[in-house]
Amino acid sequence: MRVRMLRRVLMTAGAGALMAAMAAVVPATATSASPGPHYTWTAIDVPGSALTVPVAVNDIGVVVGLYDDSTGLGHGFIEWGGRYTTVNNPLASKTPPTTSEAVGSDVTGTNDLGEIVGNYSPSNGDDYGFVDQGGRFTTIEDPYADNAPGLGTTVAGVNDFGEIVGYYLDSDGTMHAFVYENGRYTTYTCPGAGTGPNSSDYDLGAAGTFFGYVDNAGAMIGTCFFETTGYYNFIYQNGRFNPVPNAPGSSSSWISWVTDSGESGGWYFTTPTVANGGVPDGYTYQNGHFTTIEDPAGPYGIYLDGANDFGQIAGYYLDSSGDVNGFLMTPSH
Repeated sequence: MRVRMLRRVLMTAGAGALMAAMAAVVPATATSASPGPHYTWTAIDVPGSALTVPVAVNDIGVVVGLYDDSTGLGHGFIEWGGRYTTVNNPLASKTPPTTSEAVGSDVTGTNDLGEIVGNYSPSNGDDYGFVDQGGRFTTIEDPYADNAPGLGTTVAGVNDFGEIVGYYLDSDGTMHAFVYENGRYTTYTCPGAGTGPNSSDYDLGAAGTFFGYVDNAGAMIGTCFFETTGYYNFIYQNGRFNPVPNAPGSSSSWISWVTDSGESGGWYFTTPTVANGGVPDGYTYQNGHFTTIEDPAGPYGIYLDGANDFGQIAGYYLDSSGDVNGFLMTPSH
């Protein structure tokens, strides 16, 4: 998932570098963006953590994500009503990282039934997904994944019907999207997907197909990476990869979720790269209309990672010191 890539980038170049390589964009037409609605902002910060990144929120208001402890070891977390619970896969490495590779555990999604999904890395540095059902962990490992260090299977989300989505990397480093349901893996390939390296991917450098989220109607969001450079975001539903337009005036966009009502969202840049002074704004998109959500701390950048059907949004923003600030946004009525 993007979470494991995210942690690697945060450990090496800082959160602002996440989208620096995503300058090649498929042109799209969209309506103009407008300022965001009013929200109540709640801080999400695991006590004692060095870094907290909320990734998803379910319809009950339970927030899940990852945090790093003071040694850099990764852990998943669950937050509800101000209470935090740590999630560690028992097979995950318990040794702090010595490189930029993500080690430990993370949580990337939860459904309204309390199923938790995420990823873990054992000591050899390869990646595996998992589903946690009441404290019982089951490994998610696509049979076509290459389990060399830095490759493997990454789980991104789960819906109320137990459909689990993510991607795996093969021996060539190509990404393949998959759905796991009732013990069966199904691979998906978007039109135009490349193989091997792709410099538009901000961390893995891989071409191919990526699934990042699934709603209860079975719609899956993701990104299709071409060979060498270039990509487009999509919503997959009813057997079709439907391209999602980039935010108006953006040079690059990233889609993070889609709700049961069809709203999607994520973040975008208006300048080609972070090195050229770009900072991301968040957005929501529905019925051809974009709504911009800006960093509440100033012009430093905001990343919207997940949302529920009641308009709550989980993510993080940067402040003037470059610190990561996790949050849950709740619409003000």
